[in-house]
Amino acid sequence: MVERRKSLLLTYILWILWGWLGVHHFYLGRDIQAFVWWSTVGGVFGLGWFRDLWRIPEYVEDANLSPSQVEEMKRKIKSGREPIFSVTRFAGQMLVGYFYGILTRLAIPDSVSKWSVGILVPLAVAVGVYLVGNIGRERGDFKYAFIGCLVSYGVLTYLTADEPGNMYVALFGTIYFQNKREFKKEVQPSSKGFCKRLQILGFGALVICLLWASFFYFNAEVTTEDGETIKLRDAVNHFFNSPVWLEFKDVLKQLYDEGQKNGWDKLYDDFVKALDPRGEQNAYRVLGVTENATQKEIKQRYKKLAMKWHPDRNRDNKEEAQKRFMEIQEAYEILSKLKSRRANKNSESQSDYNAERHRTEF
Repeated sequence: MVERRKSLLLTYILWILWGWLGVHHFYLGRDIQAFVWWSTVGGVFGLGWFRDLWRIPEYVEDANLSPSQVEEMKRKIKSGREPIFSVTRFAGQMLVGYFYGILTRLAIPDSVSKWSVGILVPLAVAVGVYLVGNIGRERGDFKYAFIGCLVSYGVLTYLTADEPGNMYVALFGTIYFQNKREFKKEVQPSSKGFCKRLQILGFGALVICLLWASFFYFNAEVTTEDGETIKLRDAVNHFFNSPVWLEFKDVLKQLYDEGQKNGWDKLYDDFVKALDPRGEQNAYRVLGVTENATQKEIKQRYKKLAMKWHPDRNRDNKEEAQKRFMEIQEAYEILSKLKSRRANKNSESQSDYNAERHRTEF
């Protein structure tokens, strides 16, 4: 069966519409490049996508090799010559390796041991170095990228007594990989079917998605209006009890009115506050107190509700009572911590003010 020739026009159309996903590379049979483009948002945040603007004609020509060009390529491979060094490929290996290393480090929970981190991060960097190194007609073994990254990570960790920068790890991994390059033996396009190619790319996409999911669940944080950081997973849990979720239309109108009245520069802070990432607004609602309530009033209200909803006092509806009792306890803990933290912050600010005033008077 004769392979249909690839269209330059169609390739450019795919590049314009879905180029940041690497669809045009998948069309040309450049599956590795398609995956790299997809996983790094257009080839490291659009750099690769923009470069494709003038590289696509060469890619299409490579996909449509004539019989004479195929024979010429075979002679080049048999000669044993090493591929010409490319600064662009070298930089691409470093950047993609760096990106994968950063993503993996962000995805690793704090509870994971340093030894595991010292293997997983260099492994991720090596994957990036290897993938870019195997785009097009060139190839290299993964072991060289991994050895270069792993050894450099270990040595830099020993010398600095800290986690090394992933860019340095990617640099040494790329240098070692570059010394072991060669041309691919296969000249004709891959014989893998469409479904098989999608399966391979789908597996890679699953790994990337799991890394992002791990990052958002274990390590992602949001910052409140007063500078406090909270785990995103906790903020999401609180969101479903927040004013934004419970009173969506009213909150949007309120935010719009506040923006018109006080300026739009504070809209983000107001929006984050409405999301209630700390669960503060929901805690006030559960205990039935206002934001101006003192710690004493909050404690009194907590004791009253805890006594009312204690499971031992509600044997007929113990499951509902247990749920309400837990909500009351959580609300009290949230408000108590916030009140205590704010009291300490106000005390520190007052101390700084008094000290500054004393120096000024002196």
